[in-house]
Amino acid sequence: MRIDGASPTIMFAHIGNRNIISMLKGTTLALVMISVILIFALRSLRVGGLSLIPNLVPMGMAFGLWGIFVGEVGLALSVVTGMTLGIVVDDTVHFLSKYLRARREKDMDRENAVRYAFSTVGTALWVTTLVLMVGFGILAFSHFQLNAGMGLLTAITLGLALIADFLFLPPLLIYFGGKKS
Repeated sequence: MRIDGASPTIMFAHIGNRNIISMLKGTTLALVMISVILIFALRSLRVGGLSLIPNLVPMGMAFGLWGIFVGEVGLALSVVTGMTLGIVVDDTVHFLSKYLRARREKDMDRENAVRYAFSTVGTALWVTTLVLMVGFGILAFSHFQLNAGMGLLTAITLGLALIADFLFLPPLLIYFGGKKS
């Protein structure tokens, strides 16, 4: 004898499962398309390829931390990668565009180009990230758990993205960022 269960809990479990799988596929496709666009926009296969790393690492780290401390990814959390992807990529693009401007137009070496990128966009990146983290962090105090989890994981992802752009991307650019001048 076989009985199929029917309840709102089972219904939302199936919806959440489908949503998580779809969001992962969609985010992966978006990252591939964004990387191709960045390769053409930045006119550099190497730098466009390097942009993938600081765009992927924050989301992986955030979900890893979430898995360690909470252990459950629900319906609301499955949208966090798609929602934060644009912000994470935007920060990386700003840093990379200033780096490439310094390399191409100002004829700086890799180390000085990284310093130039920090001096021109560094403050703007950390201020906007801080504002967004505080805004999404406020949602963590919501009594509605879907909003609370989504806000907290979004704030964590944005913070880790800033750390990746400031501490992980510069060494990558210094070691792999193009021909030495």
